Amino acid sequence: MLAVMPFLNNNGAMAQGYYDDSYSIYPTNDKKYECRTGPFEGFFVSSVEFCKHVKFDDNKSDHRDNNNQTGTQGPPGPAGPQGLKGDTGTTGATGLQGIQGIQGPPSPNGTQGPPGPNQILPTNIYTVLGSEGNTTVTGLAFSEAVCDEGDAVLSGSFTVISPSNIVRISDGAVGDHDAWSTVVAEDASGITVFVHTEAYCFDNPPAHIP
Repeated sequence: MLAVMPFLNNNGAMAQGYYDDSYSIYPTNDKKYECRTGPFEGFFVSSVEFCKHVKFDDNKSDHRDNNNQTGTQGPPGPAGPQGLKGDTGTTGATGLQGIQGIQGPPSPNGTQGPPGPNQILPTNIYTVLGSEGNTTVTGLAFSEAVCDEGDAVLSGSFTVISPSNIVRISDGAVGDHDAWSTVVAEDASGITVFVHTEAYCFDNPPAHIP
């Protein structure tokens, strides 16, 4: 049996690359120590030091490669300096136009204004006296009376003061029918003619303030 067991172990030892003159499958004068453990288990060696090598066993976690053991994680290192700001990217393409939104509810009707006048009554008419004109410089005298903004002129009249009865007069509504004007021309050289115009205006809201 001693001859068989060392022979079987010899194959294992040779497979691990230990075969040399340091051990023997039989006891000799210089190899008289039989290894009970280690890579030379069952062999005779010249010194017990050969038997002290640890035989690796993959089934034992304490004999595995230290690479399989994870050490304690160290503290995080300091943060590195911030990198430079990158270049601004190019503007993207314009997106598609969105669909039309749902129409909102109709707004409430506004407050109805007061009804306008439908009759020409004395209370709706007021008089405006225009500026005085004379013929001293140009030989023409011009006078105009203007109604309030938004009102309409109905008619007009004028007053002429002249040392002579020989004068030419024209009058009528002007602008957007919101004024009455009078123009007087002298017929005799060197005389001065004065003219005043009055306009009779229809009062639309807001009410005329005298």
